[in-house]
Amino acid sequence: MHAQTQIEALVMEASDGDRITGFLFQKHGTGDDAPVAILMHGLGQSSLAWLAYDQAFYVDVVTRDLIDRGYRVFALDARAHGPRADHISPMDRLQGARSGDAGPYRAMINLTVADYVELLDYIDKRFGRPERLLAIGYSMGAQTAILLSAQDDRVSHIATMVPPAVRNVPDVAPITFADHVKSKWLLVTAGKDQFSTPEQNTELVALAGANLTRVEFDSGHRLPREYTHVVSEWIAQEDRANSTIGAGER
Repeated sequence: MHAQTQIEALVMEASDGDRITGFLFQKHGTGDDAPVAILMHGLGQSSLAWLAYDQAFYVDVVTRDLIDRGYRVFALDARAHGPRADHISPMDRLQGARSGDAGPYRAMINLTVADYVELLDYIDKRFGRPERLLAIGYSMGAQTAILLSAQDDRVSHIATMVPPAVRNVPDVAPITFADHVKSKWLLVTAGKDQFSTPEQNTELVALAGANLTRVEFDSGHRLPREYTHVVSEWIAQEDRANSTIGAGER
């Protein structure tokens, strides 16, 4: 992070009484009307992944870019992750879903999405409702971004990198929610993704609607660093579009 970045630890109460943990990153002096980004991490990671340099998925590059652009940036820990770990690990939940016991995995995803709704409420109360709110996630985080956007119209934009298909748990699968997403949507897929086949990606795209921008890399689930440039360029394009609209309204 840059020296001018303000980092604030967040602790909130979830709708079921659990403790929500995470961070707020922003430049000193960021105004209440700044655009907001919510960072959603992958399975087995935590909110700290978005701060870590030189880690495998390069998401820290995305974080720094958003802060540089003047976004107010939030990162939460998903249920059963980081300081919210419990007696069933995220991987055990995933393996259970694959073997027919989907309950713990389903609960983890649904409760995580509910926590993001709590975060949206918190943002509204503390800063006022932002004009632009971007949910951005990698892998499981992409999955939760899709589910949140489909259920809450406060999300104006989503950027999703390699969302897993999870067709064995259809009530939390991205394809179940794709046609309910009205946000501007960047979908980054991988042609050799071990968690979503090309056919599954094509089906997701077909349901996603007119607001979708899709970019595919010839890689596995671990995308090359170049994907961060795609994300940055898309965000810059949407920022410019919003500035043009705003200028026309004045």
